[in-house]
Amino acid sequence: MIKIIQSDKLILILLISFLLLTNSYNGEYEINTSANSSFYYLNIANSYPEGLILESSSHSSQTYIHGERFLISYFVGFLSNLSNINSFYIFQAFTYFLISILIIINYKIINKVISQKNYSLLFFSLFLLNPYIIRYSLSNPIMINDLLFTLSISILFLSFLNKKNILFYIALFLAIISRQTSILIILALIFSLVLPYKNEFIDLKKIIFSFLLIATNYLISQQYLKISNITIFYDSQFIGLLDFIQKDFEILRFLKFLFLPFLSFGPLFATVIFLLLKRKIFLTINEKNVFFIILLILFVAQPFLTGPIVAGKNIIRLSTLGYAPIIFLLCLNLKNLGNLPKKISIILFGIMFFWSLHPTFSNIRIFDTLTKFLNY
Repeated sequence: MIKIIQSDKLILILLISFLLLTNSYNGEYEINTSANSSFYYLNIANSYPEGLILESSSHSSQTYIHGERFLISYFVGFLSNLSNINSFYIFQAFTYFLISILIIINYKIINKVISQKNYSLLFFSLFLLNPYIIRYSLSNPIMINDLLFTLSISILFLSFLNKKNILFYIALFLAIISRQTSILIILALIFSLVLPYKNEFIDLKKIIFSFLLIATNYLISQQYLKISNITIFYDSQFIGLLDFIQKDFEILRFLKFLFLPFLSFGPLFATVIFLLLKRKIFLTINEKNVFFIILLILFVAQPFLTGPIVAGKNIIRLSTLGYAPIIFLLCLNLKNLGNLPKKISIILFGIMFFWSLHPTFSNIRIFDTLTKFLNY
């Protein structure tokens, strides 16, 4: 037993080492095109204690969106002002800390749900080696809002798993201050509550608290937007796909748009196909499954409905917000696992390692041709 545990920890250390050694790292003045939001977050932090400082001509719906998410960056600015430390390094420190917490929590969730070590390691590796989660955050440490939202969803799942109200409220708070996508959590809670099956964890009290928390955050963010003199709303974001179809439809561009999430989910799809062929996935109707399936549908629908013009390549990053919950749901609904065949294990891990080497977020350049093709 001790040997198994030691072996498990050694593999974990090797996986993390591979990730750290092959990752790319950007500095304060090296914001890449995949992280344009960093420009706003850094500006919010550096503008503390004032509002977001931008030329009025630079104001857009994107300015409004990021202004609503000001709390985390504003707190970074407060710490930077207090300690006289460059805000970029504070973003970096927070990012590394949150990555550590995220790894620990997801490792515990997967190992709690799956007792077979070979399968638990497989699913944890699917999470760890995804190019748009840990790699993305290491490469773009200012994008802390996305990382915090991903952490909040993992804590949310843990709260359902352990039936801990305090974890639920912590997860909800972190989700709401990090992204407007948090409204989808409330919608999923409402849908789950009204559906005709037994709820053991979701109740009206949680939904009311959710509304109060999101209303409070909204009122606070409106004050910040007022101070920053930002008034351009983002209603066009909601009908982006409709606008694209009516005005600028191009079949090739649309197909590329639909393909983009595959760059994040490829190894996970391969694993699901294997499990389905082996008849090891048995979906049951229960509270956790229903809630997180609804949440995942909403997560995927949101960037898809904004369309190729508004979402563009961001559909990869936005759809990846549901990546960890998919893994958790798979782990919950696996039966008759037995041992993972050695050949299958080699193939799946090979795909994961290969897929992990993202041309922007890793220092190994093997996907440059694919990048040029998708750079529309």
